[in-house]
Amino acid sequence: MKNLFLFLPFLLFACDINQDPDTLVRSLDYPMRQANYNPVYGNVKVSELAPGKLEISIKVENTSKNLNHPAHLHFGSISEVGELAFKLNPIEGSTGTSVTILDQAKLSNGELLTYDTFLNMNGSIKIHMDEVYFKNMVLSYANIGANQDYFFDGVAVCTGH
Repeated sequence: MKNLFLFLPFLLFACDINQDPDTLVRSLDYPMRQANYNPVYGNVKVSELAPGKLEISIKVENTSKNLNHPAHLHFGSISEVGELAFKLNPIEGSTGTSVTILDQAKLSNGELLTYDTFLNMNGSIKIHMDEVYFKNMVLSYANIGANQDYFFDGVAVCTGH
């Protein structure tokens, strides 16, 4: 019995009962590159908070202060039109930021979006000027997943949604 009391304090410190469910498991950063000679650039961070739960955080510079800029995850690289895979929360023009939490989210093709799916996806993230007049104009992009190293130096448009 005496040995049990000596061992009990170690058990108490080994368990973290108050573990935050949004604790970061894995993450990866991608550069958001300028598109079509627009001055918008920055970074997107994709983080796995738990199995099947992702956070996509975008931070860009030089956005239009009075606009919210749509942000989308697309199938295909920036050089392709690319079908819309998932609508992300828009970039707030005044801050240049967007955070989207995806919990057991499914892509437009029905596939569950996990961190590993994201890493292997042939996709891109595109930021647009607005939802109305210039909805096809891409301000900034990031090739992600399987084509993350592909650099595109051309005119980027988006009509895949």
